[in-house]
Amino acid sequence: MKRFLFRTIVPWLVTVVALYLAFRGVEWGMLVSHAKSVRLSYVFVAIALTIVSYILRSARWPVLCPDLSLPFFSSLRVLVLGFFMNNILPARAGELVRAHLGAKVVGKPRTLMLATIASERLADGLTLSLLFAGAILLFGQGHLDPEYAQNLLYVAYLFVAIAVGVIVTLFFREGIFTIFDKLTAKLSHKASTYALSRMQIFIHGLSPLCSFSAALRIALWSIVIWLVELAAFACVAIAYDSQLSLFGTVLFLVAVNFSSLIPAAPGGFGVIELVAKNVLMSVGVGSSELALCIVLTQHVIQYAVIGIPGAFFLSTLRSQMSDMVEATQAANA
Repeated sequence: MKRFLFRTIVPWLVTVVALYLAFRGVEWGMLVSHAKSVRLSYVFVAIALTIVSYILRSARWPVLCPDLSLPFFSSLRVLVLGFFMNNILPARAGELVRAHLGAKVVGKPRTLMLATIASERLADGLTLSLLFAGAILLFGQGHLDPEYAQNLLYVAYLFVAIAVGVIVTLFFREGIFTIFDKLTAKLSHKASTYALSRMQIFIHGLSPLCSFSAALRIALWSIVIWLVELAAFACVAIAYDSQLSLFGTVLFLVAVNFSSLIPAAPGGFGVIELVAKNVLMSVGVGSSELALCIVLTQHVIQYAVIGIPGAFFLSTLRSQMSDMVEATQAANA
């Protein structure tokens, strides 16, 4: 009952409340009017840039995988399926699906693949945090609501703290592994032994982060990915002639992605609209209706770019898995 409550009821409750707050007081006629005025050429460019960003993510994921080769097209299909499941399952459960499918493709433990996804999320969080900090340093806080600025800073601090913890763990990982081995030898309980072995595999899965060359490649990939995403967000803002500044576009990008971390219904629907709308209004977007149009357009683009290929891959999952396993085995041979 508790699992059902926290996995299903609470996320949907958060979404319903967020949707109510996001659309409270909205003039629907004005919302429709803004939607009709959109310049579709910029929307199509935003779609193309979003597709490119996922292609780049698929090229980055193999860099995060230790001791194995993950072919690009296998990486692309599993990554798209994982993000697709994030859009139809609450609380970002698609990450677990992606780890499960990735483990089947490469023939490695799910814990190892989950560690690579954790590394990816950490790299993304740090890159967004640096973009946010750089925007604040260059442009100041401007008209951004101090409460929103502080909350976004808290998330950035959290990613920095996690990064420090990961670095310390990796630096002392040999000693940690020795402790795990001693505990495993002393403990006869199967559950404890299994938990310790999973922890050791997870730490090993983070190991590319402690290699200077791999970490540099991951950092460069992450910067390029998020600059492409930033360009996509800028195109959506320009499509509505919102006159959003570069500072505001960076905050738009950060607000959408940081708010998506809040456990909610599939795809963060509702929470993203509420947070990003208020951030856009605080940095100069003239009305809540215009801000909502911008946020909804960006959110629909994300759903469409992932949803269409994701639904296809899911419908042909059995044959797709066979192809990916064969390709990965050939690459690792």
